[in-house]
Amino acid sequence: MCTLVLTPLPSIAGDGHLHSPRSMPNPDVLTSDRELPRREWAVEVHPVPGAFGKPVYQERLTLRQAVSRALAYNPAVKAAFIEIEARHGEEAQSGVKPNPELLIEVENFAGRGGQSGFDAAESTFSLTQTIELGDKRLRRLQSAHLDASLAGWDYETARVQVATATASAFVDVITAQERVRVLREFVTIAEKTQSSVDARVKGGKASPIEFDRSIVASARAKALVSGEQARLAAAKRRLSIFWGSETVDFGAVTGRLGNARGVPSLATLKSLIDNNPELARWSDEVGRRIAQLDVEVSKSIPDVRFGAGVRHFAETDSAAAVATVSIPLQFFDRNTGNIVAAEQRIAKAEQDREAARNSLLGSLAEAVGELEVAAAFLKALETQVLPPAQSAFERTKTGYDEGKFDILNVLDSQRAVFETRLEVLVARSDYEKARVRVEAIVGRDLGGL
Repeated sequence: MCTLVLTPLPSIAGDGHLHSPRSMPNPDVLTSDRELPRREWAVEVHPVPGAFGKPVYQERLTLRQAVSRALAYNPAVKAAFIEIEARHGEEAQSGVKPNPELLIEVENFAGRGGQSGFDAAESTFSLTQTIELGDKRLRRLQSAHLDASLAGWDYETARVQVATATASAFVDVITAQERVRVLREFVTIAEKTQSSVDARVKGGKASPIEFDRSIVASARAKALVSGEQARLAAAKRRLSIFWGSETVDFGAVTGRLGNARGVPSLATLKSLIDNNPELARWSDEVGRRIAQLDVEVSKSIPDVRFGAGVRHFAETDSAAAVATVSIPLQFFDRNTGNIVAAEQRIAKAEQDREAARNSLLGSLAEAVGELEVAAAFLKALETQVLPPAQSAFERTKTGYDEGKFDILNVLDSQRAVFETRLEVLVARSDYEKARVRVEAIVGRDLGGL
């Protein structure tokens, strides 16, 4: 027997920027635009992790192999990684200086009299450069850096969600396999009962009606097997979808529903939810909102435009230097509205973080509740229901052979045993699914708690 445990996923968000190009400056250690490179830096694009195409057929599949397949081939995981690379491109672009502008002006031409043609034209060739003040480049880079960090957390969340769903689907396949096994045992017992009744009827010790009833019970058991086999095939198809296979590419899953019954306290589990990427991401989200505020504040500082060039006078065939300085006068727009909006979004992010924590705590409480219900029900079935049912069936079967009971008593006790065994499997499945959910929320194996 093996316990189904969602393997904890290695952190890929880490510092939130694991895949950042090495040539890109780290804005966390910079204090001014002057520390940034003057020229645009190259963006290093990383290959998408995982595998492409379809996995090969595998006769036996473990939980670890199923989760690994899903993480390697699932398109949602790949898409989340590609978004990280896209954010890195935006990060690199955010720290680039404005391009200089080439200005060409021609005046006093195509007029009348002495201004006709280009004889009196004045031509100006100049270059204009915007000088950003207020460390705007660094502020933009810091904000974009945290955007990329959030994409890392989104990637981590996608991986956890895919792994959790895959593990749950894996439990469904194992449950269906176990139900098929139990129902086949039911068919074997029903056929043995049918043979026993047939012998008693032929010996004149039982009515033919009892034989008919045993035939119905045997046929019903076979019908249940057929239905459960269809359920198993559907569960296997659903599991294969998680790694993009439209047909089932494995024979069976390996493992049995575990015997674990422990339920950690909710207080202990609550202390672990900070490991969940859906909550951990909010530290970077609040930081990003603060960085956006810094961007808006920097926009309130006007930039300076410097221009320099040469003006040619066609009438005298002479030239002179030209210089310009342009500074916006902030009579009307000081970006106050955007600054206020950015400040409010910081406060909103704090509330959103608390809302995310509450939502996660609610999901945890629900999953722990399901775990407790399944564990309690399972314990009752295995200790208080199944043993007496099994004992009653054996005694009834013996009594029937001795002529003390009719076939209805045998069939009823037989059905009660196998229905209880199927209920045990359902309870084990519910327990394992709830356990997978709890482990996904806290990021820990419950076996060590």
